[in-house]
Amino acid sequence: LIFSLLANNIENRVQFKSDIKNKGFESIDLEEIINNDTPDFFNKLVKIFLEKNAISGVQPKTIALIKDKESLNLKEFIIKTWGEEFPFLAENEYICLQILRKAEIKTANAILSKNKRFLIVEKFIYENNQILGFEEVLSLLDKNRINKYQGSYEQVAKTIASYSTNLKEDLKELFKLIVMNFYLKNGDAHLKNFGLLFSDDFSKIYLSPAYDVVNTVVYIFKDSPALMLNGKKIWWSDEELAKFGEKYCLLNSKEITNILENCKNALIFGIDFIKKYIQENPHFATIGKRMIDTFYLSLQNKSLKEIPNELIRNWRDY
Repeated sequence: LIFSLLANNIENRVQFKSDIKNKGFESIDLEEIINNDTPDFFNKLVKIFLEKNAISGVQPKTIALIKDKESLNLKEFIIKTWGEEFPFLAENEYICLQILRKAEIKTANAILSKNKRFLIVEKFIYENNQILGFEEVLSLLDKNRINKYQGSYEQVAKTIASYSTNLKEDLKELFKLIVMNFYLKNGDAHLKNFGLLFSDDFSKIYLSPAYDVVNTVVYIFKDSPALMLNGKKIWWSDEELAKFGEKYCLLNSKEITNILENCKNALIFGIDFIKKYIQENPHFATIGKRMIDTFYLSLQNKSLKEIPNELIRNWRDY
């Protein structure tokens, strides 16, 4: 019954067909979402697309159907917002995605709403009017969501290597992404936040664009990496990250050096980006300054179990 009511409304490569007739969904105009980013409008979206909502996570989010202006096809977008526990989380993620792009990492397409309350993310399963298959590393490891923090980045790399038909590029992209998760201080890069896309005949299997990347320590001051690396959940320095890149991502020392340098340059870009962003959006000053502090910490290239207490004391004064 649950599958009959829910699964044939979920857009994916595999769909469940049922004799129970479900209602159709009208599309929402993108501009309407951008210009009406209020809690009431978010609740309206949740009610409209309730039977499409099969997404999980701490952050409040909902699916919405939006018509693509070029193809005129309907596409699913994920609309994310935030609550008091994690203020301005949409902007946090938006900025992290900009930094990832500067590091030449493929990311999900995302835009901020007018008042910065919504992050509107296009699902990346569409290609040439076809729907690609998608599997999280979590499911490829035969684990369920309660185990998403139980594993290692070595396991992620091995899983990608086991399935990818674009091995060299995928492992290089994965290394860049893991480095940036450490640099950005994203403590939520768990097994559900890495995945593979695949064509209908499985002739192409490759790493998905990056998604769900935020700086978590600006909210959870003592946060640590979601998964183990080298047997520990520590904010490792470049030396340990380089060892991982060489052993598990099949990169040579020159490639690793270039990637680390590019990622640091992206972080420096991010610092400047946030400073300018705060000038135009002073409401983001507290979170933005904390993000900048953590980025400077990453540039110092030290292995840290957690954010130093001295820095946290400064944050409480912001």
